Amino acid sequence: MNQDPAQDEADVTMAVAIHGVLREHPWIGQVSADHDLDEDLFSLAVKRAAAYGFSSTRFSAGAELGGQRWAHADAGGDWSQDGRERQLAWLTVYPATGLRHQQLPVLPMTRVLVDALRRVGTLEFTGLSVSAPLRLAADARFDLVGDAAWYALAAPDARTRVLVTVNGVAATAQHLCEQAHERGHGLLKLDHAPNGLGSRNPESGAPTRPTFVCDVPEWTPDAAAWLAAVFVDSLRATGVRGTAEIEVTRFSH
Repeated sequence: MNQDPAQDEADVTMAVAIHGVLREHPWIGQVSADHDLDEDLFSLAVKRAAAYGFSSTRFSAGAELGGQRWAHADAGGDWSQDGRERQLAWLTVYPATGLRHQQLPVLPMTRVLVDALRRVGTLEFTGLSVSAPLRLAADARFDLVGDAAWYALAAPDARTRVLVTVNGVAATAQHLCEQAHERGHGLLKLDHAPNGLGSRNPESGAPTRPTFVCDVPEWTPDAAAWLAAVFVDSLRATGVRGTAEIEVTRFSH
């Protein structure tokens, strides 16, 4: 029996996670008690996604949100108050299919998570990870031109070096670097990560996953999402159709 490709696509998931340190507002417990609230990352993410029009949890027949970007699958996060870096928030969704020219929602999902975290505390952002189903990735080259103009409006002294690691793909590092540089439109300075960074074959010393040092206009969750989107489209252009794991972290060497 032939399986419906559209049904297969409807079952494909995508995930975004925020890493860093969360310091809860000192008044959050009292306010939650005063208003009988029991909010967690999932409930806050659902509310924020609905406010932006990205998704909805309406379940009755005919109540589906028109043009929604995803259906919720799961969400969570570690809000331990010990001052240590943790995976503070993650969101897994079923990306909408059949929306012409729509990019995978890396930035929308990032915004929902960051908004949720900043509602309950202050965020020290250290990294972003994305699990991207490239078979659903649309050609984003036109949109990335506008994104570059947006991030060009950054303070000159805000430039930051970051580390980008790509897992689960067969693309060569050199080809991927060239594609990402082209999509950065002069704002991204990329190079292969120096020896000692990233996973390497113990026998040959060759990288087992593409890892890059990248100079970006600013270090913010939005800019990290933009960089991840650049690599999503670069991977799409190289012919990768599986799921890629992309990590963007601040370079500390």
